[in-house]
Amino acid sequence: MGILCLSDISGVQGNLDMNITYIVGNGLDLQYGLETRYRDFYDYQNKLYSERKAKEEYSNFIYESLFADEVNDYENWSDFELSIGKLTKENSEIIVSEETKNKFIGDFTDVIAYLKMVEKDFNIENYKIDFEGTLNRIRADLPLSNQEIISKKYSDKPGESDYVKILSLNYTGILDKLYESSTVSFNNSQRNNAYSFHISEPIHVHGILDACTILGVSDESQISDAFSDEQKGFLVKESMLKEYRENMDVSNSEIIKNSDIIILYGVSIGFTDKYLWNQIAKRSIDDEVPVIVYHYVLKFNRGNPIRMRHLYEKAEEKFIKISGIDSEFEKKLRGNLIPVIGKSIFELIER
Repeated sequence: MGILCLSDISGVQGNLDMNITYIVGNGLDLQYGLETRYRDFYDYQNKLYSERKAKEEYSNFIYESLFADEVNDYENWSDFELSIGKLTKENSEIIVSEETKNKFIGDFTDVIAYLKMVEKDFNIENYKIDFEGTLNRIRADLPLSNQEIISKKYSDKPGESDYVKILSLNYTGILDKLYESSTVSFNNSQRNNAYSFHISEPIHVHGILDACTILGVSDESQISDAFSDEQKGFLVKESMLKEYRENMDVSNSEIIKNSDIIILYGVSIGFTDKYLWNQIAKRSIDDEVPVIVYHYVLKFNRGNPIRMRHLYEKAEEKFIKISGIDSEFEKKLRGNLIPVIGKSIFELIER
């Protein structure tokens, strides 16, 4: 399975077929049991770095900053990525010479080693993903007031097949391995037996471990201007995407532009992926594409209507704010956003 940097857009079908796009993030890996929280990385690497410094002459700009910060209340990887950009503006030692700037870039990429270890130790051989269960309840997962939006989308797209793309923001390959053992074509119970779902192989928006991993900030404004254009190419996601010969950014953008329904799951909607949220917002506004935002809440109580309304509004406001759209389009985008609270997708079942 050649996932890595390749983005196969051949699944974008004709106007009568439905194109459904899932954007999944670290929340999905966490659901599967991987220790990929930013805090997991912080605790493990803090101990390891201290031990390594004591045994050998080793220093890392990133770790020195992280572990000297006694507050360090970052919750997500996007918070960590954004903090790296700020570090380049606040720590003059990083930009004092070409040597130190190149060392910083090397230190930054060292972070990937932790994720490689976590993935290596994770066992999924007895499981597969219940794609059918997720896709056949797209409408049922939504609040009753929003279910008609999905019904209308289906009636507007009377083609015989619904094509599903999964864009993963994760660097791990767990989803890919599970995909290989899962049923990826089946009847669509939301239409009739003549219709089918077809799920394409996952696409890694920012690359995958061991091959073109794209870890960094969203754009050049989030990093020191002391870095050369070549150096920024290793730290800014938009620049890195444009550099790859497989042209990942164009392929991923094409998928979003052809989406009829977009579903976000397990994503923190952080500033370092602002370019992506902006593309989704524009697509939603241009063609009334519903954007379903699954929002995880610990110890969720569905019986509290006031808290429910607050959570819905919070999910909407965060996406609108970080997408960076003009205020004149905010009302239209808000009408297309559908938060889903306390539900999960792509659950694992035994083979």
